[in-house]
Amino acid sequence: MRPLSARNPRLAQLSKLVKQPGERDERRALVVEGPLLLGAALDAGANVREVYVDEGAADRTGIAAVLDRLPPSIEPWLLARGALDRIGDVAASQGVLAVVDRPVPAWPSPEASVRRGGPDGGPGFVLVLAGLQMPGNVGTLIRAAVAAGAQAVVCAGGVDPTSPKVVRASAGAWFETDVVTVPSALRVVERLRSERWTAATAVVRGGEPYDEATLVGPIALVLGSEARGPGPEVEAACDVRVTIPMVGPVESLNVAMAGTVLCFELLRRWRAR
Repeated sequence: MRPLSARNPRLAQLSKLVKQPGERDERRALVVEGPLLLGAALDAGANVREVYVDEGAADRTGIAAVLDRLPPSIEPWLLARGALDRIGDVAASQGVLAVVDRPVPAWPSPEASVRRGGPDGGPGFVLVLAGLQMPGNVGTLIRAAVAAGAQAVVCAGGVDPTSPKVVRASAGAWFETDVVTVPSALRVVERLRSERWTAATAVVRGGEPYDEATLVGPIALVLGSEARGPGPEVEAACDVRVTIPMVGPVESLNVAMAGTVLCFELLRRWRAR
């Protein structure tokens, strides 16, 4: 490993990449923190550009094992103890941080067609996130969508899905599906409906029970923030409004919890065919 001085300009560039969405967009990069996420990126075939290791963690078993998997062309930079704590996105770093290429989505824009065909012979589905603000929720929903077989996760407004917090909350699932950023959830819904996708959105109350609703063909599952939903225009553009019935004194579920329930309801239906 190559030692890197704390005064090296490379560290300032790395800090910008961690903290600034525009920098990540310009460089088409993601930041992954910790040996498990780096391992997941390698498993998915992600191209690793740079790796930084805290000198106090270099000999940890998990970090040493993932460093052994790096391509020969990648020589990690060795940082002084504690340097990653000041650069990374968590209070106490996990000892290793990497910059990797952002995967190029097969579905690059609302104007492009989405392939059909989902898990277990089902017609497939796309998860559309409209204005979600919490990185943990977005990352958890990416993870749930991948587990349930989604073709893509589309993020319109809200938190930047390339945030290291989102990538971390996805537990590596970020690299296993198309994560697409678009300016308008409404355009996505309209495009998919024009191609005979059924758009279904979740509402706190007043929708059909989710396990009784008629959901035919490939599905665009649209989720908005807990406070505002997907917005009146997007909700009106959807074919179906579903609600998760609750019997206890709880007003609503966290959007990540509700979205996970609905993703796996779609998978359950397809497996039951």
